[in-house]
Amino acid sequence: MAGRLAAATLALIGCTACSAPPVPHQVIPVASTSCAPSSPPGGVGAPMGDLPGWHQIFVDDFNRCSLGSSWSLYSGQPGGNPNGWWDPKMVSDQGGMLRLDSEKTATGWISGGVSNHGVEQTYGRWEIRMRADNSDDISYHMLLWPAGNDWPPEIDFAESAGPRTAISAFLHWVDTDGENAQSGATVMGDFSQWHTVGVEWGPGVVRYLLDGVVWAEAHSKVMVPNEPMGLAMQAEAGACQQREELGLPPCDPSGPHPDHVGVEVDWVAVYQPLPSELARMQQAGPDPSAIQMTKQ
Repeated sequence: MAGRLAAATLALIGCTACSAPPVPHQVIPVASTSCAPSSPPGGVGAPMGDLPGWHQIFVDDFNRCSLGSSWSLYSGQPGGNPNGWWDPKMVSDQGGMLRLDSEKTATGWISGGVSNHGVEQTYGRWEIRMRADNSDDISYHMLLWPAGNDWPPEIDFAESAGPRTAISAFLHWVDTDGENAQSGATVMGDFSQWHTVGVEWGPGVVRYLLDGVVWAEAHSKVMVPNEPMGLAMQAEAGACQQREELGLPPCDPSGPHPDHVGVEVDWVAVYQPLPSELARMQQAGPDPSAIQMTKQ
């Protein structure tokens, strides 16, 4: 549920290409082979090329010694969250991974966050290979944010506040009465280990993916956005406070509270839907094996 928390500071997401067509298929060039690991840290290599119904327009396996121009760094206090600060120095590209670190300092928590500058589109598929250190203090948020920075909408496809035993997904929209609305769902798992999280988004439908399988979805012309959006990935302090706001069980004082917490991303892949896939998504009904998200 990162929209309220991040609304003020996600202005760092680039909008210079909001009206431009998707970028061509590309692999971010490796700046130095000495920075590439001998094998993928996440155990599964970055996907290269198209999927059935989907044209790959962007992929980054972070096998470089620097982040590169496709990513913008967060700086400043997350909107509505006084518990931490985004600091660009908490983002690094090392060992074939993007790292979003958080550190407890004498003046409070500092954390890292990035946005996928210039790779915004209306409808698509995004996948991230990631894991996170156990921490009750640090949350992470993998989401799609509107290219125009006018919130809502927002599509959160992997969030964790507290123990890495589950991730949650949220959808934010403006309802027919002009009021902000949201829906959410949760799936269990050990997310201190590597998983591939993702989302498929088309006209009137959003599908949330875990290791390639749809686990939750929303079917609604009102709930589902239809404007350009781009990927943002962030770590934030204040997870215990967020759990209280969500009505979740409070943090355990004896739980994991390390002073340094890492969120690791092995790769990111972005796809544009083919017209045939958009038609298929619109015609498909609810998946009986998936959680159906409705207005809360």
